[in-house]
Amino acid sequence: MYEVHIQLPGGKVVRQPIDRATCYIGRDASCEITLEDSLVTRRHARLYRDNLGHFWVEDLRSKNGTTVNDNAITNARVREGDRIGIGSCVLTLHELEGEHVVLAEIETRFGSTSVWRKDQRFNLPQVRLEKLYELNERITGRFDRDQLLAELINVCIDALRFDRAGIALWPGEPHPPQWVALRSLVRDASGEFRISRSIVQRALQLGERILINDVASDLPDPTASMISNNIRSAICVPLLFHDKVHGVLYGDRVTATAGYTKEDVDFFAALARQAAIALANVQLLEERQQRQRVELQFQLARQIQNRLFPGEPLHCGGVTIEAVNDPGQTVSGDYFDYFLRPDGQIVFVLADVAGKGIPAALLMANLQAAVHVLMYEARDLPRAVTAINRLVCANVESGRFITGIFGWLDPEQRSLSFVNAGHPPILLVRAGGEVEPLACPPRLPLGVESDDLYTSEHVDLGSDPLTLFLYSDGVPDAANDRDERFGDRRIVDSLRASARDTPAEQLARMRRVIQQFTRNQPQVDDITMLAIRLA
Repeated sequence: MYEVHIQLPGGKVVRQPIDRATCYIGRDASCEITLEDSLVTRRHARLYRDNLGHFWVEDLRSKNGTTVNDNAITNARVREGDRIGIGSCVLTLHELEGEHVVLAEIETRFGSTSVWRKDQRFNLPQVRLEKLYELNERITGRFDRDQLLAELINVCIDALRFDRAGIALWPGEPHPPQWVALRSLVRDASGEFRISRSIVQRALQLGERILINDVASDLPDPTASMISNNIRSAICVPLLFHDKVHGVLYGDRVTATAGYTKEDVDFFAALARQAAIALANVQLLEERQQRQRVELQFQLARQIQNRLFPGEPLHCGGVTIEAVNDPGQTVSGDYFDYFLRPDGQIVFVLADVAGKGIPAALLMANLQAAVHVLMYEARDLPRAVTAINRLVCANVESGRFITGIFGWLDPEQRSLSFVNAGHPPILLVRAGGEVEPLACPPRLPLGVESDDLYTSEHVDLGSDPLTLFLYSDGVPDAANDRDERFGDRRIVDSLRASARDTPAEQLARMRRVIQQFTRNQPQVDDITMLAIRLA
């Protein structure tokens, strides 16, 4: 058992036992640990225990944050004695001295041990089957893990009149069993919950049902010394589900009462199997709820990310720009942008962050901020990109990099300046259907070399109508069910066929051609495209 020591702002320390797998911490009265502190959010954090018995603390997007040993955290493991900072309070976790499981070589004096293999059938009379059905309803009606464990302990003691009972869950080798629920109606002299290591290990490793009875059960009531050294009767059975042991149920008597029978063991083992099913159902429900929470977080992240992209097409001086982003996961590591500078030039960017999911999306958000700060009023494009590269190198772990095209367009002069940082080239599409890549010397992606100096290319676009098409590598890398890539040739063919179309029509056509090629195969990479039309 554990308890939390809460040091209040005035120095007073309050102790609160932890008897649940999850405890919410906050100002709200519904929290298991309530802190009356104006700096604490209504539901500020949660303290929870994983399947291995480790404690974790998770900040629930609180206003003032949560710390562990003075370090700000979002989710962190907590060990005994670690300082959890919430508002003006400091919480520390402590294991209670006293009632906890000690596995030792303890056997009954003059005792007899009986063992049944896991493949041996149960033999229960009708009255026990009816009782099992009744108790099953009590157990399977619980969908909260802590409530289920507490009810299961109650059921064991009520049905078999144990003096002590315990439940251990076991993730498998090499981990030890984790005792998640204990009930000791009769304490031993040491205050500890001592159990025979050998019978627990046999139940876990072999799935056996073990019964120990003291043949001297007609002795007078034992002294405290006898209780601390003798178990009069004990049953240990495995929690079996799909022929796999997930833990044990244990119960014993330390008083001089009658011993147990094989029928009691079969009944206890049958109850354990019902409990294993109920625990599996609770775990499935918790996993489903966790997936739903994660999916909701991803959806919120995607909504935030969408607000970082331009909200509508850009129309300025005969120039039209549109773009699309189809993420391979819920959130994207690709980035596109376009906006007007104070001098009337148009900034446009298309970049691809190495990796996928949330890490890539966070780096994409940082890149977006840097672009808006450094390219909005910059006088020199290469210097702006060089500064962005230094920021990326300084703030991104090794192995992360960003390919991209960074440019600005002068609508009046119909001229283009751009920097290509290791990205597929810009494709220039003329009204007659000619498609040509805009050549430039190869440069490293951002985030590789902090002292790299970037140079820009300058192109006079002339007076004829044309389109500039930019894309991420998710376009040529899109694959069909024969593991064939979409490739560069199909990109060019689609652009030739849509050379006179608007940017929106070109993007829609390219999307449609990709979907027809992949035949609804799962998209594994982000697909981002940007089209700039000069009338």
